[in-house]
Amino acid sequence: MAPRHGTDDGPRLPDDVKERAMDEAPVGITMTDPTRSDNPLVYVNDAFERITGYAREDVLGQNCRFLQGPETADERVDEMRRAIEAGESTVVELRNYRADGEPFWNEVKIAPIRDAGGDVRYFVGFQRDVTERTRSELAVRRERANLEHVLDRVDGLLSDVTEAVVNAESREAIERQVCERLAAVETYALAWIGDVDLADGVVRPRAWAGEAGDVRTDDLAVARDDTENPVVRALDEGRVALGDGETGVPGSLVSVGGVAAVPLRYRGTTYGVLVVYAREADALNERETAVLESLGRTVATALNAHESRRLAAADQVVSVAFDVRDRELFVVDLAARLPGTLTYRGEVYREETPVLFFTADADADRVLAAAEASPEVEAATVVGGGDDTPLFEFRLPASSFPDDLVARGVRIEGISAADGGARVELELPMGVDTRSVVERFRERYDDVELVRYRETERPPTTERDFVAAVEDRLTERQHAALKRAYLSGYYDATRTATGDELAAAMDISRATFHQHLRAAERKVFAAIFDRDT
Repeated sequence: MAPRHGTDDGPRLPDDVKERAMDEAPVGITMTDPTRSDNPLVYVNDAFERITGYAREDVLGQNCRFLQGPETADERVDEMRRAIEAGESTVVELRNYRADGEPFWNEVKIAPIRDAGGDVRYFVGFQRDVTERTRSELAVRRERANLEHVLDRVDGLLSDVTEAVVNAESREAIERQVCERLAAVETYALAWIGDVDLADGVVRPRAWAGEAGDVRTDDLAVARDDTENPVVRALDEGRVALGDGETGVPGSLVSVGGVAAVPLRYRGTTYGVLVVYAREADALNERETAVLESLGRTVATALNAHESRRLAAADQVVSVAFDVRDRELFVVDLAARLPGTLTYRGEVYREETPVLFFTADADADRVLAAAEASPEVEAATVVGGGDDTPLFEFRLPASSFPDDLVARGVRIEGISAADGGARVELELPMGVDTRSVVERFRERYDDVELVRYRETERPPTTERDFVAAVEDRLTERQHAALKRAYLSGYYDATRTATGDELAAAMDISRATFHQHLRAAERKVFAAIFDRDT
């Protein structure tokens, strides 16, 4: 059947042993005779029968093209044909079909067998079923292509939404443009942003866009006590909640495969919920959820920034004050543990958690011990202020009282706590829903009394007005010391002037110069940070 193997002085395997080895080989083996018409099969082994489902007696004498079918790639077949015509070896992977019509991926290796004169006498072929491997490779390629598509879309969507919210001039414009940008994405049929109406406990849309069909705004509303609805779950849990084509989807909204509700949270405060309806059930996968979560943070940050700017620029403000005796408010708990008074001095944020500054007319060690015992204080330190009136820094949880109010556009104007109670003073822009802030405060704490509600005009202050007001507070020497220090590079990273040089220029001692400079710096900082000035 084929040239004998071995050397003239070595052992030779009998032909029947060779054929038995080929028959029992774990891969499909075929031999064709290119000297006969159409290069027919003259041998197939048992593995070939198992792989293809064809019986030996049915295929011998035929060209092996019977394995091909409608999805067999022509270029792979042509590659084998060229190798046979050239009498060369080749390896191809192509889609073949079993006897029952089932497709499979076949790795085919063919090689010529030559006679003593060098002429091709046979072609031997080896077949291996690589369907599972090929499917895995195709799945990886599809996954990679899908990921690249998602990343491109995510990048474009995030950029698009970010541009929209940055350029928007009002909260209404931010919410409207976000909904419009999301509804323009092929994946989504409709998007809306809403919040809880405290009057009846219903989540209602404030802005929406998309293919609504017969849907009305009231159809999208969700009762706050509908705990199975993704909208309510997102607000309660503070993370993206998903629903199928029925849960949380109005009956009048057709061709929807799923819904995602995204809480709009910034530093523990929720500004509402973003709801999107996907056309396909499998569209809201893990990646899509991550995209929506990122969008939610972007929108919430923009809403917070807008509210903060609005408060800073508001000409009309509402001033409210509460008396609180609920120890859930950390400063009330501290006041119940300490003698004397705690007085609010300001706040900053560190790693997304609020840090509040207070002075206290109590022993520092005793204040720190009380803070350590208070469940609402994560950490407390003394940061200055001197022995008589030390300044304390209290770090609170991310979802604490200042987060809940400040991020709504509310400014803390003052807190004074003593004898187990506290007076909390807040300032809101006229456009903020004061009732919702009051209700939120009462929801959070028991034993709360609203003791002041006052609408006031706050005359606008220009940059020139502010500078003039600060300069008016500086003495001539303080102004001169501050200006000389600034213009000479004293505050630069690589200081180009020393205190001695500046003092000599003013014809005063170094100690006197620093006295004037520190007094001037304190007045400037007080104008910016001190609530009482």
